[in-house]
Amino acid sequence: MVGPKHHHKSPPRIGLPMTKLKTHYDVVVVGSGYGASIAASRLARAGKRVCILERGEERWPGEYPEDTLKCASEVQFNGEHGQEGRRTGLYEIHKNKDQWAFVACGLGGTSLLNANTALKPEPRIWNDPVWPKEIREDQALLDQSFKHACDMLEPTPYPEDWPVLPKLATLEAQAKGAGVHDKFVRPPITVHFKDSLNPAGVYQKASTLTGNDTTGINDWSKNTTLMNYIPDAWNHGAEIFTCCNVVRIEHTKKKPKQKAPYVVYFEWQEQTREGFLHEHGAPTAPLFVTADIVVLGAGALGSTEILLRSNKSGLATSNHLGKHFSGNGDFLAFSYNGETLVNGVSMGDDDPKKFEHGVGPVITGLIDYRDTENVMDGYVVEEGAIPAQAALLLRTIYQVMSEKSSKSIKTNQDQSLQEKVERNARELASYVAGVYRGAMANTQTFLVMSHDDARGELELKDDRVRINWPGVGSSRNFSRLDGLLEPLAGAVRGTYVRDPLTAATDEAVVTVHPIGGCSMGRTGAQGAINHKGQVFTGQGEEVYEGLYVMDGAVMPMSLGVNPFLTISALAERACAILARDRGWTIKYEPTLTPIDFKTPQFPIAYNAQEANPDAHALAESLKKTSLQDVVDEDGELRGLLVSEPFPGEEKYGSSSSESESEAKPSRTLPKVFSTWGKGDDKKKAKEERREQRKKAGVSFTELLRGHLSTVILTEDFDTASSQARSAGSTMNVVLTLSTGPVEEFLKRTDHRARVVGTVSCRALSDEPMMIESGVFTIFTGTEDDPADECAILYKMGLLCASGERYRFEGRKPISTGHVIEGWIKPSKVLVTVYKIENGVETVFGRGKLGEHDDDFFTQITSVRGDTTSLAANIKAIKEFGVSTIGATVKTYLPFLNELQYPEDTHTRKTFKRERPTAQVFDVVASDGFKTRLTRYPGSKGPVLLLHGASVSSEIFATTLIPHNLCDYLIAHDYDVWLSDWRMSILVADSHKQSPIYGGARDHAAAIKIVQRETGVDTVQVIAHCVGSVTLWAGMLNGEIEGVGSLVSSQVATRPLVTTANKIKQNLQLVPLFDNVLGQDEFNCVTHSSSSASTETELPADDKASTTSSNTKGKKSLLDQAVDNALRFLPMPLQEYCNNAVCHRASFCFGLLWEHDKLSKNLHDNLDEILGSVNLESLKGLVHDWCKKQTLTNTEGQDLVTPENLKRAFENVPVLLIHGSKNQVFVPEATLKTVEQLRENNLPATAMTFDYKSMYRREVIDGYGHLDCILGDKAYKDVYPFILQHLEANLATTGYRTRREE
Repeated sequence: MVGPKHHHKSPPRIGLPMTKLKTHYDVVVVGSGYGASIAASRLARAGKRVCILERGEERWPGEYPEDTLKCASEVQFNGEHGQEGRRTGLYEIHKNKDQWAFVACGLGGTSLLNANTALKPEPRIWNDPVWPKEIREDQALLDQSFKHACDMLEPTPYPEDWPVLPKLATLEAQAKGAGVHDKFVRPPITVHFKDSLNPAGVYQKASTLTGNDTTGINDWSKNTTLMNYIPDAWNHGAEIFTCCNVVRIEHTKKKPKQKAPYVVYFEWQEQTREGFLHEHGAPTAPLFVTADIVVLGAGALGSTEILLRSNKSGLATSNHLGKHFSGNGDFLAFSYNGETLVNGVSMGDDDPKKFEHGVGPVITGLIDYRDTENVMDGYVVEEGAIPAQAALLLRTIYQVMSEKSSKSIKTNQDQSLQEKVERNARELASYVAGVYRGAMANTQTFLVMSHDDARGELELKDDRVRINWPGVGSSRNFSRLDGLLEPLAGAVRGTYVRDPLTAATDEAVVTVHPIGGCSMGRTGAQGAINHKGQVFTGQGEEVYEGLYVMDGAVMPMSLGVNPFLTISALAERACAILARDRGWTIKYEPTLTPIDFKTPQFPIAYNAQEANPDAHALAESLKKTSLQDVVDEDGELRGLLVSEPFPGEEKYGSSSSESESEAKPSRTLPKVFSTWGKGDDKKKAKEERREQRKKAGVSFTELLRGHLSTVILTEDFDTASSQARSAGSTMNVVLTLSTGPVEEFLKRTDHRARVVGTVSCRALSDEPMMIESGVFTIFTGTEDDPADECAILYKMGLLCASGERYRFEGRKPISTGHVIEGWIKPSKVLVTVYKIENGVETVFGRGKLGEHDDDFFTQITSVRGDTTSLAANIKAIKEFGVSTIGATVKTYLPFLNELQYPEDTHTRKTFKRERPTAQVFDVVASDGFKTRLTRYPGSKGPVLLLHGASVSSEIFATTLIPHNLCDYLIAHDYDVWLSDWRMSILVADSHKQSPIYGGARDHAAAIKIVQRETGVDTVQVIAHCVGSVTLWAGMLNGEIEGVGSLVSSQVATRPLVTTANKIKQNLQLVPLFDNVLGQDEFNCVTHSSSSASTETELPADDKASTTSSNTKGKKSLLDQAVDNALRFLPMPLQEYCNNAVCHRASFCFGLLWEHDKLSKNLHDNLDEILGSVNLESLKGLVHDWCKKQTLTNTEGQDLVTPENLKRAFENVPVLLIHGSKNQVFVPEATLKTVEQLRENNLPATAMTFDYKSMYRREVIDGYGHLDCILGDKAYKDVYPFILQHLEANLATTGYRTRREE
């Protein structure tokens, strides 16, 4: 069958990112070789939720290395000195003193590199008593299992009508010459010799005869498990995760909160992540997943190692675990430099078209010597192909060894002169013309499978599996095999050369077929597993019902043939019995339609709420914390059902693409996968590749170390961290963060990314905890955060192996403008951990992380792309890097940002309060100015609140903060009166020009109305800034009477300004705006040019409280110039922001607040608080009162005299409040006032007493000017001082209970 045409040059991806790993599966399969992939396929076909954990990488044809350097980089060694090379390298060599082993590491296991020969063992093998009787006595089931395996693997002999292969013809000639031609056969091999759809629904191509089978074939002809069982499992709903090295299995008894009896611990071996952790000296804590059934299929060495390690951790097993290891009698030899062409060196990275003859699959012929009287004396000899990458080295070794050999060419005297010349010429040709000429071209490889005594033992040493088999080299009768192979070499006048390693040591033996270690037995006294593959719990018949081994480890003896078909058959048999025991049905029908590698054809439905109620409840709680859109398309984050996907993400694995300019794979893909493009529509194919590049994402790893206290549970993170440090309660967090498609990541304002990893904290769990439903956001914040602060947020669930759950919340605050603190003194992550029990969350711990780590921005050096396309990865990393740097610059240097205007998109959050019905009173001052009073009746009071300039009574009553002063006083039963006097942006007369002293007349009229309406003689007053100085001026001038007690905020009699404001005074900026620029007011509110012609639209509830002062009009060039110039207005570095309204207010008055005291919500909506100020009043304030540092009347006479102070304030208790960081009026301003009041009005004998009760001053640490009123925490830090003063003077200045009106 011919598949549809394609244009894509990249293979599919069926492995999933770690963020999609679920908490629990029906079945977890470890490994992906023959046994493991069969288990995954068959159990997925039975409708079970299957997870495959493979320690290697996912590579498809076109991605296997072919040149020498690339192959060398893929080699890893495990020896007595430890592990060398990449842990996910494709070629793994186990070096031991006696027995070496070569295995593959990758999705597909050793099937990726084996020699394809599918032979059944000699039938007499099954009669050996080492096999459980259930196998010996049920030949029908075994035969059926072999049939199932062959149906999927499709072994077939090398076709007779295909080109003659020199190495195959040479082997046949050698068989004839040795007199054993009757034993020569073409064995069935798992290679495709035509383009066709295989039983799994994958199109494969005919072999190109490269001989690269043992290094990774790139022509799509090799029937590896990656071509059949693995995609079949995926197509039936199995989920595949690569780079997951399983370390141990834990068996737990069922608990109320623990559904699964098995916990599978694994290390995530992603290369960049591992390198980052190694560089930072951090141990790799294992992740875990739970399952009802675990199938170990990691190979003889891998599965045994896992069980040995599990046994050390408490898993009871048979004493036979690790024993009965066999090298399957493997033996390697060569016929060097014979007289016939062999062409037995693989093509490597050379183009097959350059070769006159094909090399062929590694094995195409076999001489069968198994018809011996004793079945254990039988063996098979197969021809092979030398990997091109090793041929150069072997060329020299063969020459040296042949010169010392006396096996076939007895002496030089046996050779004629012509023979000697020809042999030497061939050796020279191999050096001059390369390994495809001369002696190497005439070298035949003998691959021998025989028998050994299976007495090897696998054991753990330094926590790694080692093969212990003393004397295996001497115990094997190599001389017997030498004698049998000599005639084969001699038949073509070749020099017999033994395997170089064996020949050099006479002891060490190499095997490419390690089997045993978890051998079958009737009981635990005979083997490690039973005939079903279930692991024995000890020496008896009891087994772990859900723990299986299905791979070469189950063999109790050597087989004398290539073992993979037997491994496959026994795995098919075990799966059939497993399903039968549980009443499941496996569907064996082949897949007749091509697999769509974007969506499985037979997905398994999954209800997270039913499968894992606790996880579902946690996900739902996270939805309520504004994370509802951070989920998978199938509603899952590690098994948690949520609601919607990351935008732009595929539901399942997708094909990633390469740009046309990047290197192409050395072998073309087959005509497969109908979804990869149809016909010859190249334009469409290019568009698809472009779309795939948009989906490229990046990942990076972060390490956080610190302490967690379970004693200090308040929000005092410093104290909690100190307590935890003293108690040694550490917490280590290893996170890998994945952005998903970078294009979508950058669109999200909070830059959300997924998180996967572990948390180690003994205060929470003895074992490391898995992160589930983890979400990370960067440079984000909420409307409740300080105005100068954004944050890196970590929100995730923590799952313990015991089934307990916690919720982790971490916040790493980042202060805008704090360049020094941000880069040199990075902030720490403030951590809160909640314990979840019965759906209820309680605070369980507090602490801090990042106490010994570099700044976050140095940790993103582990960033990497997550596709197979180099171009797409580079593009994604570049976009991510540029965005991150840009966001960093904008965060720490906000004046470089675009200006933020009121109409720009931002969050507006209001905090509505229940208040008494408001009463509004019109106020007319003695000079005719019209203002107003708003009353909220209460049982205490009255108290009159006076605002400053360019604002309104909204500074006391705004609903943009959760706690304002008006509602604070109402909550304490006060009769609150809000004055909007002539400098209020809410009254029309604010636009009239007025001397600064005019405000005193408004206050006098307002107090009279309060007295009239309440019947009191004196009123308590709270006055801020200009409201305060105008009140003091009126009282000192005798125009204002009836003030019983006073709270003045920031300034009173001595308006002493900061140096910055003095500079502005000297620059004559107010006269400049008035006389030169022709302005009559300065508006703190501005709008962008693009929106200046539209009207400001506020919610209906707020429209009643606004006037036209802040509505948009045509924006002048002057306004534009001012806005842009004010970006660089000098101020403390940490106080820079990009809010245009904030800039204008700071220019007019000085910085009105410390940004860290203001909520982001208020800061983003300053246009609702601020407005314009008339220049006459501003001129009087700046160039009269502030310049003279005193208060004067309209005639310019100084009002701050001892006489006036005595008369006006002798019996008026005063509280002066001043922010320690005030950038408008320096703290000395109120200090001079309070000192003058005490010196002038208090007798020396009463100084101590009156200091505490009559004239007080409170400096509010860390606060500035207006934030003492509007600060997000002012209700805690400031308001109590005000309340204390009002309560202390209530008895003499007002009423306690409602008077009858």
